[in-house]
Amino acid sequence: MKILLYGGSFDPPHNGHLNNLRAAAARVRPDRVVVMPAGTSPFKQGTNASGALRLEMCGCFHALAGEPGSTVPQLEVSGWEIEQAEAGHRNYTVLTVEKLAREAPGAQLYLAIGSDMLLSFDGWYRWQDILRLAHLVVTSRHVGDDPQLHEKARQLDSTGARILFAPVEALPMASSELRARLAAGDPCEAELPETVRAVIRREGLYQNKKEDLSK
Repeated sequence: MKILLYGGSFDPPHNGHLNNLRAAAARVRPDRVVVMPAGTSPFKQGTNASGALRLEMCGCFHALAGEPGSTVPQLEVSGWEIEQAEAGHRNYTVLTVEKLAREAPGAQLYLAIGSDMLLSFDGWYRWQDILRLAHLVVTSRHVGDDPQLHEKARQLDSTGARILFAPVEALPMASSELRARLAAGDPCEAELPETVRAVIRREGLYQNKKEDLSK
């Protein structure tokens, strides 16, 4: 069995996230996809929407399984990392990967990440253990960054076996920029699925906040 894990703050999830997961699934052709919103990311100072609302917004990923010719046969949105944060536990990606490995012994694990994450991957907590337990599936968030990505992959894994690349038409967009636009009154219709925008409207998310675009 192949299990593809896709994590992130998803604050909010946008079409770039969907596009990257679609590409990663096409590359790996998994039997199961697990979307895992982060509790509190070690790389960020927290999130703007609550864990429960980010989990709800991630329901947009279920649409991938129903697309014609989809390579996502089974998808679940897991609140495990959010539950860990609410219980006062700081979580790291390696702990999530270890959890999946325990639950599905013998499964081939894959972790979908964006190109920016690959470039900083050796700064992740116990990154060597992540590579030991799972293959990385890297999608590009920016056009033209492939040479830099391949060089970084060689530095991280000299065998060339643990890091895969998923061809994707890059959709450069970031949740932080979308939050700033939403706060300014832009509905971001081209970037956000309607199910996500419905939650944002209902809850009044991201309104009247000055965004720190470095997040």
